[in-house]
Amino acid sequence: TVDWFHIVQTFTKRLDEVRKKERREQEHPKSLRWALLKSLENENLTPKQLAALQELVADQSATSDAWVIKEKLRWIQKAPTPRAARWRITNYLKVMKAAVSEKPLLKPMGKALATLERHADAVVRRWISGLTNARLEGMNGLFQAARSRARGYRNEANFIAMIYLIGSPVGRLFDQAKST
Repeated sequence: TVDWFHIVQTFTKRLDEVRKKERREQEHPKSLRWALLKSLENENLTPKQLAALQELVADQSATSDAWVIKEKLRWIQKAPTPRAARWRITNYLKVMKAAVSEKPLLKPMGKALATLERHADAVVRRWISGLTNARLEGMNGLFQAARSRARGYRNEANFIAMIYLIGSPVGRLFDQAKST
């Protein structure tokens, strides 16, 4: 199963590549860099960011096209069934590949579309299994924090013990014992 976060992350990275390439050729509105990371549905957009997005869309630049390609991923994500998701992925890829082929600056978005096409079966499995790797990513974050604090650990066994303490429910068990 491919976690949806990773699909969006791939498209966001490629969008940033397009933005950087185009920025060398023409000026972009201020506040655009961070506005591209947010959706129009997001209530955290500042007025400057909203104005930058509106200016970008009106400009019809390659960055604007790349942003639209990334935003249209939401249509796939909202599919109610695995069959609908497969249909949406197929149609999304067909339309977006045609759009990407017209502009050379959109080549990085073509790579993101190829990645989605290559992993389409695993993406559709997300609707079937309902599984994500979000819990593992969260645990990994805790372990990385332990590693950064581990400067004083003298050996690997102490570090492993710290990971077990962080990852285990010992703290919750202690809290439950105190409350009874």
